[in-house]
Amino acid sequence: MKKINLSVIIPVSKDLKIRECLQSIDVIAEVVVVLNNFPSQEVIKIVENDKRCKPIYLDGPGCNLAKVFNIGISAATYEKVVLTNSDCLFAPGLLNNLCLKLDEYEIVKAQVAFSFDSYRQRLVSECRRLFHQVFDNGEKFFGPGLSFKKIISQKIGGYFFDEVVAWGEDGELSIRLHKANLKFFILDEKIQHGGESIAHDLRIAFKIGKGNGAKDKQKKLRIPSVLLDDIHSLCTDRKSRFKTAYKEGGLSLMLYFLLWKVVLHIGYYVKRIKD
Repeated sequence: MKKINLSVIIPVSKDLKIRECLQSIDVIAEVVVVLNNFPSQEVIKIVENDKRCKPIYLDGPGCNLAKVFNIGISAATYEKVVLTNSDCLFAPGLLNNLCLKLDEYEIVKAQVAFSFDSYRQRLVSECRRLFHQVFDNGEKFFGPGLSFKKIISQKIGGYFFDEVVAWGEDGELSIRLHKANLKFFILDEKIQHGGESIAHDLRIAFKIGKGNGAKDKQKKLRIPSVLLDDIHSLCTDRKSRFKTAYKEGGLSLMLYFLLWKVVLHIGYYVKRIKD
């Protein structure tokens, strides 16, 4: 294996797919594994048996992904880091290419291929493809597969992920990265993401909505004005999101995307009203 100056950051709790994820790392790199939310003994054993791994053990329940990734990035030895999930596989040669491109660019993003084994998983896969590769010209810096030099924190407010957001943390980071006008490159190579059920995907949408709500509360945005804007956006398809979803995957994808957005908004207003 080739040795490269890159740190791979992986949060994990009980996902046994971490084994395949580690096996797909085809270089000698530092692998910072953040074990959080009461990790299982089997997962701990898998991580500790891989000599490339630098395990970080977090106490306590819950999973604030923003906090977990921040801890992993801080613990990384190398300036160049790449973020991934425990249920993702790196294509051969991808990590070496990321490392080389980071010599030229401040941010490098790998594409993501979302797997599916059923019609319902396919809907989830197609919906996620919209966010990662279709909307906004496919230039959103969502994880997994996001890599950058740690020094960029000086240009985006002095921190990476906003721990107030907790979920949807990569979307909030993406906004700040673009505002900073950093030099970026998007690779053609893809990370393979494991299939997800509709129930899981909608739970994530709800949590992202709560994260957005926490951020807007911090900004002191008034609920009535946000609600009116959301209703107007949904009814007029202001950004042509529904039109694009229909074009990409027909009526079924458009309806699922609508459901996803509704659940996102429910999470948002549950958080705002509860607070």
